Amino acid sequence: MGKKKRLKQEKALQAAEQTKPKEKKERRPLSAGVVIFGVLLILSTLSHMHKLVTEKQWYLDTYSYLPGGLTIVRYSFSWLQRVLGLIAGVGILARKEFARKLAFLIGAFTVLTVYWKHPYEAVARHTHYLDTTQAGQILSATGTGITFSSITPYAVAGLIACDIIFWAIFFIFFTRPSVRRQFRPDIPKPR
Repeated sequence: MGKKKRLKQEKALQAAEQTKPKEKKERRPLSAGVVIFGVLLILSTLSHMHKLVTEKQWYLDTYSYLPGGLTIVRYSFSWLQRVLGLIAGVGILARKEFARKLAFLIGAFTVLTVYWKHPYEAVARHTHYLDTTQAGQILSATGTGITFSSITPYAVAGLIACDIIFWAIFFIFFTRPSVRRQFRPDIPKPR
């Protein structure tokens, strides 16, 4: 085959490649677990934001035992965590790797500071308040001797356990190779 003929064929191939429709990139479907965790992060974050707005005074009273302005610092930090949690939840549903990593940071911080999130003194104040409500009166009327205040240690342990278990499941799930692949950039569809 001559040089001119080969060049002509190469140009024809290049022209054909340029006129071909661009390959569509295939979007891998999100697994149900990714969707569930993303939605859970969004819903729990929105729920906490609602509480921070509607129950601000309760929050400030519950943590008023903290020295100086630490109650306001804690309240402000709670807002920061909620905003980051919302970004992480939406980002996870949008397959953003940064959101997956942000959720890891939030989870690691939560697990490392879980007692600061659920301090005994704050839970004790809340259970004492519950004893003064109608629910507390009904509970004490059972004659069992059980009050909300009497279960404070169990409530603290339960709150801490729930946070640790949730984030442990999250860490295990989101480090699986099949889940991590869902956050990689799209790949061209095979021919």
